[in-house]
Amino acid sequence: MRGRFVPARLKKTGSARLRIGRRSIDLSALGKKLFPRSKITKGEMIAYYERIAPTMAPYLKNRLLVLHRYPNGIAEEGFYQKDASLYFPEWIPRVAVKKREDGTTNYVVCNEAATLVYLANQGTITFHTWLSRIPKIDYPDKLVFDFDPPPRTPFSRISWAALECRKLLDSLGLPTFVMTTGSRGLHVVVPLKPQETFDAVKKFARNCAQVLIMRHPGKFTLEMRKVKRGRRILVDIFRNAFAQISVTPYSLRAKPGAPVATPIRWQELTRGSVSSSQRYTIKNIFRRLARTQDPWHDFRAQATTLTRARTQLAKLLKQEAEL
Repeated sequence: MRGRFVPARLKKTGSARLRIGRRSIDLSALGKKLFPRSKITKGEMIAYYERIAPTMAPYLKNRLLVLHRYPNGIAEEGFYQKDASLYFPEWIPRVAVKKREDGTTNYVVCNEAATLVYLANQGTITFHTWLSRIPKIDYPDKLVFDFDPPPRTPFSRISWAALECRKLLDSLGLPTFVMTTGSRGLHVVVPLKPQETFDAVKKFARNCAQVLIMRHPGKFTLEMRKVKRGRRILVDIFRNAFAQISVTPYSLRAKPGAPVATPIRWQELTRGSVSSSQRYTIKNIFRRLARTQDPWHDFRAQATTLTRARTQLAKLLKQEAEL
């Protein structure tokens, strides 16, 4: 089945009613070109999310969502939405989280395909999730290293950066998974048992980044200000914090061609078979999934703790500082 397959019920240019399980969803403006240069319509995007839902579901389940919406397409500026709109149907679950100031934020949770499709109909192109799950939202169940390169950085250099991170984490006895972001960089992710606070996990991530910087001072940085990074790659560990987010695997990105944040195998980087963070798109992702099992299918089964790794990391920090 070709990547741009769209069911007849979603080929209309106007509206349609879609039945998914127990839910009926009214769809609108199906012919609107959300990706004008690529001529990808809202109907095609909705069809994508309906079809990818079974594969994407494990990465959404029980996670608080932040929606990146582009109601008029990517030619116009989009916006991030944390608070569920009052008009969202009652069957879409919300979780109220206290703000640091007064009030609460009512986050959406997407535990069924109908919710995914409904939110896509609202112009949500990209789905971002917390790094923890309900009910233990104070305890992350994954650790994320986001390698953010300066403009015009060859992808081979970004791959090298991710592989250096993997080498370090392997030496600490930690399982690692890698994903193209669909934008410019790569995410290296460690599945965790939700036992430690965000502060503890972030401190561990920062110490890992410090080791990488000590080993390759001209290649890595923790400097957030772009003007001070030079040609160094940012090791973004800052999303490992309460209420911070990362892009959900198999989410589309608001870029020409509708690239997909795609879990890949480490061998695909070492062999050079993935040559861009935008290698997989709405047009070809299903051909990939028809050929190969989701590389992150055992992600949760490999969840670990940082206890032993933290001790080993402290030794490495000391060794690098003495060199």
